[in-house]
Amino acid sequence: MSPERDLEHVSDSIDDMFTRMGLPDPEVAAALSSEWEALAGPPWSGRSRPLYVRGSTLVVEASSASIIAFLRYGEADLIEKLEKRFGRRVVETVDIQLARPG
Repeated sequence: MSPERDLEHVSDSIDDMFTRMGLPDPEVAAALSSEWEALAGPPWSGRSRPLYVRGSTLVVEASSASIIAFLRYGEADLIEKLEKRFGRRVVETVDIQLARPG
């Protein structure tokens, strides 16, 4: 077997393991983190940051308590943008949490 073929098998196995454990696809998590400002756009950019994906729920940290309700109004638009980027059912809901001090 070629080294490239071995890597494909390892990659498939890791993806399967993440799925069985209920963990997000590492590529989705990395893209959310690195592309957040451009991907999310207003009102999310500059006011929030993605923390992780749990199942099909994206957990986002909001910069202040006053912005949480404002962001909730933009949830449907954000999910639509994420569907275009990652496909259907990757992110179906958004959980917005207040940023922890520190």
